[in-house]
Amino acid sequence: MARKHARPLRQIRLSFRSADELTHADEPVRGNLSALVVSGSALWVASDELPTVERLRAQGDGAYGEHQPFHLRDFFDLPGKPDDEMDIEGLEIDGGYLWVLGSHSLTRDKPKSGKDHADALRRLTEVEHHPSRHFLGRVPMVARDGTVTLEPGAAVDDGHQRAACLDTRPKRGKLGQLLKADEHVGRFIKVPAKENGFDLEGIAVRGSRVFVGLRGPVLRGWAMILELDLTETRPGRLKPRRIGPDGERYRKHFLDLEGLGIRDLCFDQDRLLILAGPTMDLDGPVRVFGWPGCLAAGEQMIVAGDELEPLLDVPFKHGADHAEGMAVLGRANGLAELLVVYDSPAQQRLHDDGTSIDADVFRL
Repeated sequence: MARKHARPLRQIRLSFRSADELTHADEPVRGNLSALVVSGSALWVASDELPTVERLRAQGDGAYGEHQPFHLRDFFDLPGKPDDEMDIEGLEIDGGYLWVLGSHSLTRDKPKSGKDHADALRRLTEVEHHPSRHFLGRVPMVARDGTVTLEPGAAVDDGHQRAACLDTRPKRGKLGQLLKADEHVGRFIKVPAKENGFDLEGIAVRGSRVFVGLRGPVLRGWAMILELDLTETRPGRLKPRRIGPDGERYRKHFLDLEGLGIRDLCFDQDRLLILAGPTMDLDGPVRVFGWPGCLAAGEQMIVAGDELEPLLDVPFKHGADHAEGMAVLGRANGLAELLVVYDSPAQQRLHDDGTSIDADVFRL
């Protein structure tokens, strides 16, 4: 039976500074939104094309504006060139930290349309490695002027809370290094994103427990969440503890998301919300599931469909409005309101000022 798409309760306007005002962006930030998280009056978003996180502040009319970007190279010694994209695909706030996740993925060139078939075939053989994408870290949040901000000085000088990340020196990043011999994931580490290759999207954190969603691989229709238990072993460096059944520094949870991969994660109280969508570079169904037993999982899990809550079918269009990020905006009458942002946004949600975009609010 066909499922009916949900209708947004309302839309919220997100206003960014123009690309001409920014040193880190050549195109409007609004066109490639990939992750978001809400904290008080602040809305944090990321673009998968930029090495920054962007803060917006709540305005009196319910919209968000006063755009302020923060460059992650101010906090971390990142590999690659200063302007390399990080392909940020996950944001989370927990314990006074803003957590940031890169996709850890490889890319394959797209063939150009035309009559040069030899060039098109050559481009399809080229797989690129982007060192800056292999990032998972956290930055302390500082209260200033009625909102929260990120300050490099405060992050370095405060011995209790400081910027820290997984080791970025291994060629595939620390996670790729840990997983390269894994019986389920290892063979996909060198497969490009959107080809069922290794591709991280979405992060949810409770204390030292970090849940990371995989857009790919999806194995025989089963999606995967990696669970890490992270501790700061020395200033600026996070390290996963051994929590796997055979001493691995991770756990794997397989979920029946009806053949879809994971596009984002966030908590609604103790329930993990999962934004699921196509793994390949295709238009297709986008759904939100709830996993109420997430925090009770003390070992690797196989989570069947009847253990998950089908909550929402997000509308999508062919070639536009690809839901990429979600965050719980608040609660009304005991029900969560979910804010959703889109990559490749449809023209109808773009404002004529060239910088603003409408995000959707759904009730779960």
